[in-house]
Parts: sequence; structure tokens; C-alpha cells
Amino acid sequence: MPKHSKATIVALAVMASVIGSMLHEGLGHGVTAWLRGDRVTEWTSNHLDDVRPDRLVDAGGTLVNLIAGLICLGAARVARARANLRYFLWLLAALNLLLGAGYFLFSGVLGLGDWAQVVAGLPHPGALRTAMAATGALLYVVFLRWIVIGLRPFCPSRGEYNTVGRLPYYASCIYMCTAGALDPLGFKLMLLSSIPAFFGGLSGLLWGDVFLRGQRQPAEVLTVRRSGGTWIAAVVVAVAFLATVARGIEFRY
Repeated sequence: MPKHSKATIVALAVMASVIGSMLHEGLGHGVTAWLRGDRVTEWTSNHLDDVRPDRLVDAGGTLVNLIAGLICLGAARVARARANLRYFLWLLAALNLLLGAGYFLFSGVLGLGDWAQVVAGLPHPGALRTAMAATGALLYVVFLRWIVIGLRPFCPSRGEYNTVGRLPYYASCIYMCTAGALDPLGFKLMLLSSIPAFFGGLSGLLWGDVFLRGQRQPAEVLTVRRSGGTWIAAVVVAVAFLATVARGIEFRY
């Protein structure tokens, strides 16, 4: 069996990370704000500022991540033998679902972030945060199991999990924290947002191979192959994102 192309895996992980961020901040928060008649003032990889507080806008980022993740997980199965496309869809599913579920857990435990704003001012805040954290933990384990089982064709033995499961985790974390360091709100926001979201939110990929125990050998074995076009696309997307969104796009009215 040919070896997986690590360079291609890193390239796909970076592009999936950019898409996940744009779905969360741009589509989830930004478009929801626009639909609600609000005005967006700044958009970065870490946050989106608007004019007035709105619970639906705060909730929109996570909800879009979860919807996109479920769609990508289903689409990965349809892709069948198109290995690189299937793996990319799997990465998108993993990033969106784990970050989405992890956000509930993060906000519930620490009282920070979007979902802390969603429940702010509501009755029984302690009970709401406890329920949020419990829901996030349950969803995280369920989603992680689905995600790892979906990786099975790329990982016929647990020894290959380091390449297809853990390598994209490190690539995504390093790239998105680099983007977070450029945020105009400064290094503090990276510590409170980028590092917990990625190193923490995606950490299930580090230990998710426990769900491979007892699994049957896959009916098909797939390999992530070398793709020069993918490498070029990843460089273009990565640089463009760092030069624009990561540094902050301001909207003046």
C-alpha cells in the first residue's frame, strides 16, 4: 500500500481550517447579523464585531459549524474511492463538529465565549452552564466516534493514525494560532480564543484512535496521494487569509 502524502495532508488541513473559520465568523456570525438587520464592524479569524448584542448572532457561528460538519461527514461517505476529496471532507467534518461541540463545553465550564453570551441574563445561569457543558461533552464523544470510524479506510492499522489523525491536528493548530497572533485585538485574544479553540477543541484527534479498537478491517483502503495542485492552492489560501481576515477587515458605513 502506498504511503500517505504528509505534505498533502498538511495542505488539506490548512485549507479546512480556513474554511471552518470563515464558516464560523463569516457565515455563522456575519450573515446572521446581516439578516437580523445588524451591522458588522470588524471581521477576523478570532472574532466578529457588530453594533448591537444579539443572542442569535452569538449562537450562529457554532450552529453553522455543526450543520456544515454533519453535511461534510455525509458527503465524505458519498465520495467513496476519490481518496483526497473524501479525506478533505472528513477533515472539514472533524474540524466543524469538534469545534462546535467543544464550544458548548468551553462556554459551559469557563463561562467565556459565544455561548456564555447566549445565556447571559437568562434565569438559572448555573444550571444553564451545567447543562451546556454536559451537552457539549456528550456531543463531543459521539461526534468523535463517528469521525474516527469515518477515517477507517485511511487507517487500516492504528499505526497509521499518527499520519491521518494527529498530523492534521498539529497543522491546523499551528496555522490558526499563527492567524490568531495577527488579530488586531492582540495576543490576549489568541490566548483566550485560538489556543483553547484549536489545541483544546480539536484535542480529541489526539486520542480518538481508541475508537478503532475492535473495528473490522475496512472493505476498501484509501491513500492520500501527492497533489502539487493542492499544495499550491493551500499556499495561496493560507497567505491570503493571513494577509486579510487574520489581520482584520473593517467595515465602515
